[in-house]
Order: sequence, then structure tokens, then C-alpha cells
Amino acid sequence: MDRAEKTGFGISLAAHLALLAVLSLALARAALPPPPADSIEVSFVDRVALQSAAPSPAPAPPEQGRAPETGPTESAAPTPAPTPAPAPPAPRQADVAPSPERARPQPAETRPSPPRPQETPPRTRPGTEGSAQQTRRSLLGPDLLRGIGRDPSPSRDNRQQAATMSAQAAASIASAIARQVQPCADQQVNPGPGAERIRTTINLRLNRDGSLAARPRVTGQTGIDDENRRYAARVADLAIATFVGCSPLRGLPQELYDVPRGWANFTMNYSLPG
Repeated sequence: MDRAEKTGFGISLAAHLALLAVLSLALARAALPPPPADSIEVSFVDRVALQSAAPSPAPAPPEQGRAPETGPTESAAPTPAPTPAPAPPAPRQADVAPSPERARPQPAETRPSPPRPQETPPRTRPGTEGSAQQTRRSLLGPDLLRGIGRDPSPSRDNRQQAATMSAQAAASIASAIARQVQPCADQQVNPGPGAERIRTTINLRLNRDGSLAARPRVTGQTGIDDENRRYAARVADLAIATFVGCSPLRGLPQELYDVPRGWANFTMNYSLPG
């Protein structure tokens, strides 16, 4: 192959390679998808959606004396203020009759009363003043003031008639006396077998303060048998010693002292502890 053929062959090969490259680029551009456009973020707002869905409000009716605005204006001329209506003329003073002023009563002039002359106390002699005080004291003596401010208290006879010795009151007094003489009764010694069965009735004559007005007196005995008969007198002495040793008696009701069947003359039963 000569030199000319080699040159032509090289040119032809270069042209084919260039054509192949152009076709390859064209096919590559056709096969590749177009690049996606930039994404746009969209946010949904309820308030905007509701406002867009709501019908547009009707235009407000134009005010009187002004034309509706068709478009935005840069500056609107201020409307002139309405001129006030002229005030009615004031009535003339000649037409209105002045009301007569009422005559105000003038306060009567009070004249100051002349000062009263000071009363001079009557002079009393030293001797007469003491006698006057003694006279007043004699008029307001203790007999006159006695009973003032105090409720009238019932008399002693009325209190005695009002208080009565019932069976319950007598039992209560007997229990009170028995409690007070019990320590003295516990000190007595049993003289023999069967003596505790002897029951001694004893009469008490008492003063108002609970002391003995007389020596206790045995008025009877029960529960005596052949076994304890020899101890009857000794049991009577022990009963008397019991009430004598524990006198005076305290806490007895004073209102039941000298009433009928009161504790001024009281009878009780005594027996030795068994």
C-alpha cells in the first residue's frame, strides 16, 4: 500500500470514529430521562382552606353621599363636616316674666336671758347640822330598811309543814346513820355462839347537830333462843356502845329534823356482824 492510500485510509477511519462518537452521544441523551424539576413544599392550613371555601361576603352598601370605591386610591379627600343647624333665638327677657322671689322669713332676734342669780346655800349652825343628820338616821333606821331587796322567806312553821318524812326519806337517813356507826360496830367482840342472831331495837334521841340528846335506849330484842339467851344483855350493851362511840352524826337533812316522825327521835335495829 502506497503512501496515498494510507493517508486516505486514515482519514476515512477518523471520520468513522467521529461519526460513531456523535451517534453514541445522541443515543445516550435520548436514553437518559430528563432531570426532575425542583419540588415545592405545600402546607395545608384549615383556616386558609375554610376561608377559601367560604363564599366571599357581599360588598357593603355604599354610604350615603359617597360613591363606592372602584379601586385603591392613593389619598382620599376628607369629607367636609356638616354645618350645625342654627340654634333657635333665645327668648327676650321682656317676654319672660320674672318669678317673684319668695320673702324669706327673717329669724326673730333672741335676746339673751339675764343670768340667774346664784343661790347661796343657807348657813347652818354647827349644832343644828348634827341634829339634822341624827334626825335623818332615825327616820332611816334598821327597822325601816329591813327586808328591802330580799324575797320574803317562809317562816319556820311553813318549812316544817312543807317537809314530811316519807318512807324513802326514813330509809335514806337510816342508811346514812348505819354507814357512820359501822366502824364502831366492827370493833365490838361477839360474846358467844348465836349472839349474831339477836336483833336489838334501839331508840336514839338526837340534837339538831347530830349529837346524842340522851343515852340510847333499847326498846326490844328478837332472835333470842335457848342457845344465845345468855348473851342478850351483852348484845344490848354493845348496841348502845356502838352509837355512843360514833356520835355525833353528820350530814343528816336539817329540814327533816323536827317534822312528824323526824330524826330527832329515831329508831333503828342493830345486830352483830355474823
